[in-house]
Amino acid sequence: MSTTDSAPRTTADIDDEHGTLVRSLSAVLPGQLGKIIATVVVLVSLVFFVWSLIATWSGNADSFLPLFQVFVAGTVVSLNALYANKTFSYVVTLIGAVLWLWVSVTPFQPFFQVLFQALTVTIMIAGVVFSLAAVEQSKKPRF
Repeated sequence: MSTTDSAPRTTADIDDEHGTLVRSLSAVLPGQLGKIIATVVVLVSLVFFVWSLIATWSGNADSFLPLFQVFVAGTVVSLNALYANKTFSYVVTLIGAVLWLWVSVTPFQPFFQVLFQALTVTIMIAGVVFSLAAVEQSKKPRF
């Protein structure tokens, strides 16, 4: 006869499944600060996109960041920032996007270029997942 002495799971045990990173990113920013930071992120993304678009159209595409990477990174970060504007949980996505843009313009051997770009895109995707979980966590009451 087997007996289990395990106690029933509590909400603290269930919250630990989300991890400390998600819990730390789910802190709500005070007042309008979150919306202001999200607006700045979107505006900076738009400026980078327009600057890259002008550089590409003028025939000087090598003088700035690649248009495709700027468009994708800016779109992902902007949408994530707008969705999670009450928290600063999109910081991981922002870091991944900056790293992806840096890797895109840095000359590496082709194998390492693909490897580093895959790694940085994975960081961006993980940032989106962390952000979605953090926003969900921020909506729960804290006791």
